[in-house]
Amino acid sequence: MRARLNARAGTCLLAMTLTVWSAGARAEAPKARTVVTLAFDDGLEEQRQVLDMLSASGLKATFFIISGRTGQTGYMNLDDLRRLAAAGHDIGGHTLQHDELATLPPESQRQSVCEDRLRLLSWGFSPTSLAFPFGSNDAVVNQTAAACGYTSARDVRGLADTCGSCPPGESIPPFDPYEIRTPATVTRDDGLEQLQAWVTTAEAAGGGWVVIVFHYVAPECTKYTYCVQTDVLREFMGWLSQRAPLGTEVRTVQDVMGGAAQPAVHPSPQAPTAALKNPSLEDEVNGDGVPDCWQLGPAHGGAVRTERSAEAHSGVWAYRLERMDASGGAASLQVLRDDGTCAPTVTPGRGVRVNVWYRSSTPLHLEAAMKGTDGTWREWERGPSLPPAEAWTEATWELPIALPADASGLSVGVALEGAGWALVDDFGLTETTAPAGRLVLDAPAGGEEFVVGQEVEVKWSTHGDVRALDVAYSPNGSASWVPVATSVENTGRFIWHVPDVPSQEAMLRIASTDDGTIADVSDAPFRIVAVSSPPGTGETPPEEQPPDVQLPGETPPEEDLGGVQAGVESGGCGGCEGTGTGPLWLAVTAGLYALSRSRARRR
Repeated sequence: MRARLNARAGTCLLAMTLTVWSAGARAEAPKARTVVTLAFDDGLEEQRQVLDMLSASGLKATFFIISGRTGQTGYMNLDDLRRLAAAGHDIGGHTLQHDELATLPPESQRQSVCEDRLRLLSWGFSPTSLAFPFGSNDAVVNQTAAACGYTSARDVRGLADTCGSCPPGESIPPFDPYEIRTPATVTRDDGLEQLQAWVTTAEAAGGGWVVIVFHYVAPECTKYTYCVQTDVLREFMGWLSQRAPLGTEVRTVQDVMGGAAQPAVHPSPQAPTAALKNPSLEDEVNGDGVPDCWQLGPAHGGAVRTERSAEAHSGVWAYRLERMDASGGAASLQVLRDDGTCAPTVTPGRGVRVNVWYRSSTPLHLEAAMKGTDGTWREWERGPSLPPAEAWTEATWELPIALPADASGLSVGVALEGAGWALVDDFGLTETTAPAGRLVLDAPAGGEEFVVGQEVEVKWSTHGDVRALDVAYSPNGSASWVPVATSVENTGRFIWHVPDVPSQEAMLRIASTDDGTIADVSDAPFRIVAVSSPPGTGETPPEEQPPDVQLPGETPPEEDLGGVQAGVESGGCGGCEGTGTGPLWLAVTAGLYALSRSRARRR
């Protein structure tokens, strides 16, 4: 019997070792990568149904929008586009009016491409890719796409059946990011078999990127040539969603290309100035529904309404923001984060004061973003919450920190904090003397209970230049202070050993070593108690015996080795099948242990 046990344990160990080896071999030879992008051109109203189809299949797509036709008859409106973006789909550009770019002079090309992207950005989207209408492009058009801020552009030819020598898939990354190749545009003559063939041909050739371009989506496709039948598209999406085990993924253009959206570029850029452009929101020349030189916040949710309003504080127009659902995306209006035509230039080291007139039914706040010298924008500071106001009210916010050394541009704006509406008008921006540094003690905040001798992490935030600080505590509600440490490096954290002095009114203070007026204290007292048990229990918990410790005189329990034990009893090799490195390592360890125990018993 023991011999059989030894043999089975050894067999199981060998099988598990071979499984580990074979798993490693498989890891060295992954399946070829095929990526499919579902691209929908023009922003047609028939594409509204695609959102539900994509949601049902769990896939994401890229929608290339003709911004000049958004909201017109036959096209999706801005709310439709926001719902797409909120669901995680990619929004790209398709020119202002579906222009055949290669036939236009360079200045008209720039107007069509840059203005189209400018509108998409002003609506809160982040377009990074352009689709050339009719596949009309050349070297000049490609350069225009790059000059307008696009990081990639897409053709409608170059793969599969568009020429005799065309490859079945685009390379990843593409050979030319401004001429991404595709199969022919889907027509009503292309059934499910053709759509599948574009994918399987690329898979068989070793992988690659297959961008499949759709236009109309209809049940019968009798009215349109560039059309896919609804049932065919739905079945194709279901088929694609099952191909991940074969190494085929469905990704948006942005997923494949990566990179952040570049700042807006104007068709006719102007010299940067420090002035706030269109601060009273009166100008709206390009007809996109957003005041010139302003943009809506990122389109994270669809339950947002925005519009110009004649209920102005001064002049003719104000702007109305409405947030329908507090759980959805925030409603906000910001200075257009562009190349300097709209976003004012700033002076590093200076301070900033922002003001706005508002009415609202919900709290809101001012906010600021900064452009670095590398041309990228980042969120910077957020002002205090402003209360609702029935009448026009002016809010002023002095930023608590000087402009950083790498600041080259500034965008300010206003955002709603909850469901409700707000009217905003007459923004102002003024450079001021840089504010002094500021310290904010984040913890302890007050109300806590600590035990004498306990180690407590003190946390703080810094605004401005504070190189080192002093820490002190008070046992009597700030009546007197006891030094804890001096010239502490400003890392934002410090470990404090609670003193052996119980107190019901203890507080902490941090202060700049160089300028003691830059300081902050706990918002409220906290307690120091002279007990060793956890606060509120009043008793010492019983000592627990570790479950794996064998006490003297005890008989060790029978080992439970999971699958190995079961395999010995049944005469099989349970648990030999590995599902991953961790479980396999445990299985090997268990096998070695079983073998050693069996030999010990034989001896």
